Amino acid sequence: MYSSLTDLLYRRARALADYENSNKALDKARLKSKDVAQAEEHQQQCLRKFDRLSESGKKELTSFKGRRVVAFRKNLIELAELEMKHAKNNVSLLQGCIEMMKSN
Repeated sequence: MYSSLTDLLYRRARALADYENSNKALDKARLKSKDVAQAEEHQQQCLRKFDRLSESGKKELTSFKGRRVVAFRKNLIELAELEMKHAKNNVSLLQGCIEMMKSN
């Protein structure tokens, strides 16, 4: 899970860098008045890729948060049940000690 999130973060950062580079290339193309349409198309492709990865990242983080809450709740319930089990065992042990002391 962690690996996929870091991979997504890296790909998103790479897409942002590509988008920024395409903006610079578009500015240069406009200054030279050469291949402007091609540079605009490339810039739009980079922007769409970045937006798609951003949206995917938001969904993944929301999903991760939900799974994390469910896992935490499950572990908390298991811990409480285990604590209750140990407390019952301690009560039984103490009751047994009390009974032994009364019989002596």
